[in-house]
Amino acid sequence: MLANSSEYVFNLDSIIFSGLALFLMLLFHATYMFLVSGQYEKVTDKLISKKYFGMVPLAFYIAAFILTISHLIEILIWGYVLSWSGLISNTHRAVIFAGSTYTTVGFGTNPLPLNWDLVMVVIALNGMVAFGWSISVLFGMTQVVTSARRESKSLLP
Repeated sequence: MLANSSEYVFNLDSIIFSGLALFLMLLFHATYMFLVSGQYEKVTDKLISKKYFGMVPLAFYIAAFILTISHLIEILIWGYVLSWSGLISNTHRAVIFAGSTYTTVGFGTNPLPLNWDLVMVVIALNGMVAFGWSISVLFGMTQVVTSARRESKSLLP
């Protein structure tokens, strides 16, 4: 089969596998983002109401760290799914491949079977969307820090 054949790129099994995994991963990411940002909002609302303005940046740093962990979890999930499905037999190699692809750094050699390259593209797409989503959530969280700083300055004599 020629390398530029549509059958080579559009393996129906890889499309279904990738699409389902991407959907579940984005569902996980959404849930994680909503839980963390919801908790952040509760904590910062309480801090601001008690006029503990100086603690709001600390809450932001902790929330940012927890948000970052979501990406590590997603990389681990991708790695274990690739290993569990048999696409990459070695779990360590599958996790390293998933991390390298998710961050779009790129992997030295492609350990996926022939006709399964689309999985690599979907993992990279997942990483790009998840990073962008996390950054937008972080941006919203920084607005709370800015508001707390302004409110603390307005209380000064």
